[in-house]
Amino acid sequence: MSRVVIVTGSSGGIGTAICKEFTQQNWRVIGVDINEPPEDLFRFEHVDLSKPDAVSNLFQNLKDLDRIDALVNNAAICINKPLLETNDNDWQQTFDINVRSVFQMIRYSHPFLKMTSGSIVNVGSVHAVATSENVAAYAASKGAITALTRAVALEYASDNIRCNAVLPGAINTEMLRTGLSRREHPKGA
Repeated sequence: MSRVVIVTGSSGGIGTAICKEFTQQNWRVIGVDINEPPEDLFRFEHVDLSKPDAVSNLFQNLKDLDRIDALVNNAAICINKPLLETNDNDWQQTFDINVRSVFQMIRYSHPFLKMTSGSIVNVGSVHAVATSENVAAYAASKGAITALTRAVALEYASDNIRCNAVLPGAINTEMLRTGLSRREHPKGA
């Protein structure tokens, strides 16, 4: 039987590439995103991960699954604003999508991953360890993901579930281009 992976943020630049690679490796890919799905998915779930009950509703929709072998927590937003202009709603939305949904996805997928000795990959960011101006909420959320990954790796090890994080740097995606287009170039160009 084909292995099953859930990929959140499946419609973005990194998410689409992740889905494509898993599909090429003959996995059944379940994409989760608020935007339109990439091509060739086994299944797609349209989900707004900023909503408090989004993950519980998602797993209710997935109750017919017989297995989950891997979870890739990739969904994220980056609000590009100076800290003094970042309001409480910006901060909360960033943490709801970038952290709370990851925590919930990890918690709800545990029984499935325990059955398959599965894996979790959390897509963090280099901003967790070396950041730049105007992305304080994003950087803080990605730092939280790095710490959460360590804690989950320790707690889930006894159930033979691996949990790791990757911290990509700048990748030419729509999210990066949108963020860069909002910043003034230091030389005026």
